[in-house]
Amino acid sequence: MTAKELFRQISHMESFIETKRQRIIALSELASSPGSPNYSGMPKNPSPDPSRMATIIAKKIDLENEVKAEELRLQEKKLYVLDLIATMDNADYQAVLIKRYFERLSWEDIISQINYSRRYTFTLHGRALEELDKRLSDT
Repeated sequence: MTAKELFRQISHMESFIETKRQRIIALSELASSPGSPNYSGMPKNPSPDPSRMATIIAKKIDLENEVKAEELRLQEKKLYVLDLIATMDNADYQAVLIKRYFERLSWEDIISQINYSRRYTFTLHGRALEELDKRLSDT
């Protein structure tokens, strides 16, 4: 696995966790909303789930447990990558990778913070990824 693939995997994990959090919020709202009233006077089709509220709450709890487990895996993966980055001898490599992939800064913000030209910043980034690739292949 290359460094770029590893960072992409971390990003996908973060998106997946965020999607599950949004589902938890939707389930919470659904659980707290009342059922729709019957204004027509016609009999309603009985719900196949007699305890709708309990089912929603159970789904929410299951999702919360899944999110906790995913967050733990994400944290472990991030710590692994940070440990690898920390073994790099070049502080500029470390700074560029951390600012880009962990602090999620834009290229403009990174360039202004490290005070290098745009071109040299991209060169540093490329070299840092190559160095990280070497370290990943050694482990």
